[in-house]
Amino acid sequence: MNVANFMSRQVVTVTPKTPLHEVWKIIFKKHIHGLPVVDERKKLLGIIAEEDLLAELFPDYKDLEEALGKLDDDEQIKEKLSKLKKLTAEKIMSRRVVFTRPDTEVMRALSRMIVRKVRQLPVVDDDDRLVGMISKSDIFRKLFNR
Repeated sequence: MNVANFMSRQVVTVTPKTPLHEVWKIIFKKHIHGLPVVDERKKLLGIIAEEDLLAELFPDYKDLEEALGKLDDDEQIKEKLSKLKKLTAEKIMSRRVVFTRPDTEVMRALSRMIVRKVRQLPVVDDDDRLVGMISKSDIFRKLFNR
């Protein structure tokens, strides 16, 4: 059994120029854990995980502590929001993507997800074009619904 038999072929993607607010809407309204970033030929350029987005929006603890002391400064808050609005997918995506191929044995893909601690993998062809996504739940659903 290979990945092609388990993967989802209908994949929601964004381009590098997709604005942050659109990325946010897609990830949280559609409950997507990993959003592939592709070019016009569907070549996989990167991926945005929920965690990447949250890290961009919410500073680490030390930065948060400093920011809390400045919350009464409306100009600083407006400036921070203005900077966030200018972010695009290419600024927040991870360029090192763990992926798999359609002909990969499905248990090998599952092993890769477990070892790399990811919920899903983009599936790319030999030209690095996105052809699907496979998640742990896709695999378990098919294996146990037989």
